[in-house]
Order: sequence, then C-alpha cells, then structure tokens
Amino acid sequence: MMRRLVIRCSPGGKQSITSPGGRRLCTGRKCLFGQAAAKQRVEARFWATGKQQGLRSLTLGAVGTSVTAFTGYSCYRLLSAWDQTEDVELPAVPEPSGHFVHPYETWPWYQKAWFALKRSVFLAWVFAPFMCASTLLVVFGKESRRWREHWLHQMLECTQRAGAAFQKFGQWLSMRPDMFPPDVILVLSKLRADAPAHSGVVSRKMLKDQFGKDVDELFDEFQEEPVASGSVGQVHRARLRAEHALDGPGGQLRDVAVKVQHPGVIDSAFMDLNIVWKIVEFSENFLHMTMPFDRSDFDEVIQAQMDFTREAFNLQRFARNFKGERRIRFPKVSSRFVTPEVLVETWENGEIISNVMEDFDNAKAACQDAMTALEMKKREVQGDLSKILYDMSMKMMVRDNFVHGDLHGGNILYSKNDDHVTVLDAGIATSLDKRTFAPFGRFLHALCSGQTEKVVEYLQRFNESNMVVNTKQLHTDIQETMDKYMGPFRLDKEGPLNAADMFGEVMFTLQKHGMLLKGDVASTLFTISISEGLVRQLDPTFDVAKQALPYITKYMGSTFVHS
Repeated sequence: MMRRLVIRCSPGGKQSITSPGGRRLCTGRKCLFGQAAAKQRVEARFWATGKQQGLRSLTLGAVGTSVTAFTGYSCYRLLSAWDQTEDVELPAVPEPSGHFVHPYETWPWYQKAWFALKRSVFLAWVFAPFMCASTLLVVFGKESRRWREHWLHQMLECTQRAGAAFQKFGQWLSMRPDMFPPDVILVLSKLRADAPAHSGVVSRKMLKDQFGKDVDELFDEFQEEPVASGSVGQVHRARLRAEHALDGPGGQLRDVAVKVQHPGVIDSAFMDLNIVWKIVEFSENFLHMTMPFDRSDFDEVIQAQMDFTREAFNLQRFARNFKGERRIRFPKVSSRFVTPEVLVETWENGEIISNVMEDFDNAKAACQDAMTALEMKKREVQGDLSKILYDMSMKMMVRDNFVHGDLHGGNILYSKNDDHVTVLDAGIATSLDKRTFAPFGRFLHALCSGQTEKVVEYLQRFNESNMVVNTKQLHTDIQETMDKYMGPFRLDKEGPLNAADMFGEVMFTLQKHGMLLKGDVASTLFTISISEGLVRQLDPTFDVAKQALPYITKYMGSTFVHS
C-alpha cells in the first residue's frame, strides 16, 4: 500500500510537510522537493565542509606557529644558557706565592741521604729489565726484529714505572724525531696518553683527605675507572651534587673532571731530576742532546707541575686572555675545589687531536671508495687545527706573555660538533721577565728573519754564564746554523723552516761556547719547540718562522721590533 505525504498551507503562506504517521518533516515558507531539495542539501554540506576545513587549517596553523615559537624560544634559552655558562665567573684561584719549593728541601741531610738510597735501589730494580734487554740486544740481536721489539717494550714499561720525572723526560724525547729512530719515537709518544693509573680506592681516599667529605657526599656520580692517566695524575669523570655545583648551589656546572695526583709523584720529583740531568750530560756528545740553561730553573718548572693550585690559576688566566675567542676554550675551575693534590674542573667534550687523525685513517681503511674524499677532509681539518693552535700559541707568547708549556697532542681536545679546541693540563706555564719581554721579541724577529748580527747580540744579552765568550767564533757558528736552515743553499729549499731543529742547533752552539741562557728565555724557546712540533705534525707544510713575523709586528709594533 502506498503511503502519501500530507502537505498543508496556512493562510500566511507557511508550508508544512507531515508523514502518514503524523510526524512533521518540514516547516517553513519554502519546503523544497526534487532538484531544489538536492541542491539545498549540497549547499548545506559544502558550507559545513568548508567551515570544518577552515577550522582545521586555523588549528594546524596555530599549532605550527606554537611549535615554531616554542622551538625558537628553546634554542634561544639553550644558547643563552650556553653563553651564561661560558661567561660565568667562578671564585678566583689566588696566585701561588713565590717560587715552588719542594717539601723535602726542608729535611735534614741524613733524611735526604736515606731517601736517596731507597730511591736509588728502587730505580735500579725498575730499570734492571731494560738494562738486561739492552745488553742482549747489543750482544745477540742487533739485526733481530724480535729482540728490538722486546727492548722497546721494556723501555716503555720501565719508564712508566719509574715515575713522573722519567715520563716527562720520555715525552720530551718523543718530540725530537731528529735524535731517535721512528720506532723509538713511536713508543715514547705513548707516554703522552698511556701512563699507569692508580686504583679508584686511592682516589676516593685522596678526595676524602682533601675535602673532608666522602665521595658520595660530593658527587651524584663518580666513575672509579679513570678516563685518562698522565705522568702526574689521572682523571675521573663525575657529576657534582646540586648543592656543590661549581657555579654555586643549584648551578649548571655539575659535570666535571676530577684530577687526582698519583701517589709517589712528590718522591719522583725530588731526586729523579738529578738523574735525568746526568743522562743529558752523558748523552750530549753522541746524541746532540743539550739543555744550555740553568738546572735549578728547569727543576722548578717541572716540580711546579706537582702543585695543582698552580694549574688552576694558570687555567683561569688563560681563560681570561682568550675570553673573546669562541673556538678556543679552557676548563673552568673554582677555588672551592682546588688543592695541591686534587683539581676539579668542568668536563669538556671532544677527542684528543691524535685520536681525531686516527679516526680519519681508520675510516679510509674501512671504505676505500671514499678514500680521496676522506684524505681531503683530513687535510682540511689538520690545516684548520694547525692555524688555530699556532694562532693561540703566538698570542700567548707575543700578546699575553703567558705561554702554555706542554702543548702536545694529548693535551688538546677537538670537538667536531661545534668546531672548537679545548686546552688541558696547564700545570706548566712560562712567562718572560718584564725587562726581558721586549728584547726577546726583537730576538725572535731577528731569528725568524735571518739577521745573524742581532741574534748574536741578544744571545749574549741573555747569557748568564761568567765564562768569556769568543764573539767572533760565536757569530761564525750561528751564521752556519742560519745558512743551514734559512740560507739560499739549504737542503730543503722549497719546504718550510724546521724551527725546532734550528733552535736545537742554536742551543748546542751555546753550550759549546759555555753559555747559559736565562731560565725564562730558555723555557720559552723550549715551549716554542714543543708547539712547533705539534703544528708540524698536523701540517708538515706550515712555515712557523714566516707566519711568526706578522704576529710580532702586530702585537709588538714595527717601531718596537726595529728599535
């Protein structure tokens, strides 16, 4: 049976549609049917859909704007926090007073004699395997690779066990490839990063003795396994408790490196330097090894490294000197966490430079197809690092008169993420006497520009020996050295000047004439040789003498240099 809709019209023209069951379906002046009704439904749906899409677009736009704003604000806060962390001022470490005096110097003579006897027996026992290996190598195995490897192994192990003075001496020898075969240099270079470590229990006890608190009271985290060990101490990674942050309670500087001195370092620094000096004197004729400066100055420089308060002061001074240079950093220290045996400093990310170069070599070996690109990238990084480090060392020398005395590859971190270097281990720092600074600048300029007359003049001014010097013969010998490294007939006409070798020749000439350089001058020349060795390891084509002249002129003035 067909059902029908009932349509009623009121007198006012108002229409209503009612179903057979009495349900009202539509009321209004216009109740549409057929195509008109379909059109109305489409228009209604279109406007409803448009409103939804508009609302959706507005919502997405608002969310996107919020996310962008939040991300930008977060980055701003992070950068601001980083800047604030970089610029935060920590409690200053007071400058150590006077010259370093070894604590054993106050002992009576009989106590010193007893210590010397015990130390001599200990060193004889330590070096016995090396002496036996040397004898066997000479007698039976000069041509045997196996015997030589055993001899090299014993040399490294015995030097490591002998203590800080011998390790420092080995590190210095590793920077002189002109004096020893490559395999000896390679073995000795391990002393810069692979010194023996002491147990974490010893470090915990040292921290308790120095700060009067257990490790758990000072740190939320403390890694007993050291991340690095050097000749004087080892480094543990840790996180300070919030109330002990370096920049004050609740501060941001909580991730730290804890440097703890090795037991027995003070012992080795007292007598062992005498033995090292005797070795140098014994070797001067056949190894061309020389130290023509006062022995007491040398001893003081090495012994001062045993006092971590000096290192903390040096770090703060270096940080002030390089405050405006974002690519060069130094760890931050606070006087609240510094003692002669323990130093707490900010943890700095990065890899030591030698490891960075090894990473490139390993990647090349693993991926032959990318070898050329990796080699180009390695050279680019090496060239960039050599410029940064040379720029830093020259500014230390001629701008600040305060030079890091141990700039080898194990003391410099490189961060690939933000492309900066961090300089560590500032226990040795040298500066020239105020009266010597200006003449030394002129001497350096004369040396780098090949002015023999002025070089001889200033060498005599820096001489502290009472022996009569034959000036004419000294001039002849220095001229020969200058011609050898800088003259028109030098062997390597195209390559850069090897400043370290030239300095070595000059030192040997001074010793031959019985001259002794002022301690600060000799120490500065020594640090120049070390930093030049590092720069040349990174970039063998870098000409340190040629690059030095603009720095001397800029920071000392052309009038000053030529006066």
